[in-house]
Amino acid sequence: MARQKSIGVRERLTTLIPPAHVRALAEEVGLVKRRRKVDPVALLWSLTLGFALGKERTIAGLRRAYEKATKTTLVPSAFYDRFTPVLVRFLVRVLQFVIDRVAEPASAAREYLAAFKDVVAIDATVIRLHELLARSYPGCRTNHTKAALKLHVVMSAQGGGPRTVKITDERKHDGRVLKVGKWVAQKLLTFDLGYFRYQLFDCIERNKGFFLTRLKTSANPLITAAHRAWRGASVPIVGQRLQDVLGRLQRKVIDVEIEARFSRRTYAGKRSGATGRFRLVGVFNAEAGRYHLYVTNLPADRFPAEAVAAIYRARWAVEMLFKSLKSDFALEDLPSSRKHIVEALVYATVITWVVSHAVRGLLAAHVGAEARRLTTLRWSRLLRACADDILAIVVAPPRHGRRLAAHVEMVLLAEALDPHRNRSTLMEDADHGRQPCRPRRQAA
Repeated sequence: MARQKSIGVRERLTTLIPPAHVRALAEEVGLVKRRRKVDPVALLWSLTLGFALGKERTIAGLRRAYEKATKTTLVPSAFYDRFTPVLVRFLVRVLQFVIDRVAEPASAAREYLAAFKDVVAIDATVIRLHELLARSYPGCRTNHTKAALKLHVVMSAQGGGPRTVKITDERKHDGRVLKVGKWVAQKLLTFDLGYFRYQLFDCIERNKGFFLTRLKTSANPLITAAHRAWRGASVPIVGQRLQDVLGRLQRKVIDVEIEARFSRRTYAGKRSGATGRFRLVGVFNAEAGRYHLYVTNLPADRFPAEAVAAIYRARWAVEMLFKSLKSDFALEDLPSSRKHIVEALVYATVITWVVSHAVRGLLAAHVGAEARRLTTLRWSRLLRACADDILAIVVAPPRHGRRLAAHVEMVLLAEALDPHRNRSTLMEDADHGRQPCRPRRQAA
């Protein structure tokens, strides 16, 4: 039987995070002042891949992972004392380093999404903390969660990996964290109602980007034009406020231009008003008995209303990421009551995500056209099952690490692909403008 060619897991990860760079960075930030028993490279990989030994990311569990991978024993305090604000700074620097090394997505889009350099999904998730951290990270629901932080993520929905990661307290408004600039040019930004601001939409448009989000329930913009005409005695809508006519409409699709007033940011002590003109799309959902309304600047001549609603599903890529971080990468609850320990564990978990993305990219290149079957949730669960083995592969001496990799890579290739070959993926549905099956409704 021919020996299967290695896909190079060890080589990919040691290239993504070179040991020499880790040691130099550890000395630069002051994590390592002299040679001791705890090696910074093994420490980093243990924090990143050692979570699989328990249900939570605890220091005790990570220490055991370090001992298992390095075949050494440590006094608990020798490991615990490494969790300082300096370690947080070290992990932040490592995270930024690996994010910068993640390539732009090689998109497989052929239809609607091919028009963009990237489709960007933006969202935040809440992580509950020990109540003693209420002063550092005050929560919104103080009756049962006094302390909580928000993890804000900007990521490529097309597989290009993370773009920015920020941590704030739960009370920080999502929209104030997102910074728009030249980086949005020719990209489609998808986000939920937490980011709904006409000023943000205008800023994205002025930077030559595109956006797509849901319309707030309370919003009542002026309808200035219609992109689709309906035959017969249809309800006149141009010149009307949306909420004044929405309850009387019976058409299946709404596709109109809207106008809304908003205030620009304050410059030189002055705050000016402006008028924004955007596109509003509505698709009636018979099961919910109401319209799903979207605001965008996607051109009507290239993106039909039904396709716009389907493209919005690309935002679920970030929701699936959060599910993976919490369910598979042990970020649901952080038991420590010390701020810097919590922050270190959060940043280590995000590095786990980038590492996972890198290994997944290796497999995608190996399986070629079958890469579409590498679904997010299936992959994250498989990575958790193999995380301690991958840790051993990276930490072990090169010759031994490559020998360990042979079996692990065989398992990854055997288990990574979704067995349902013809099941369409989230991004395929978005690219082709396909909606989930929904009942039909007569238009008027």
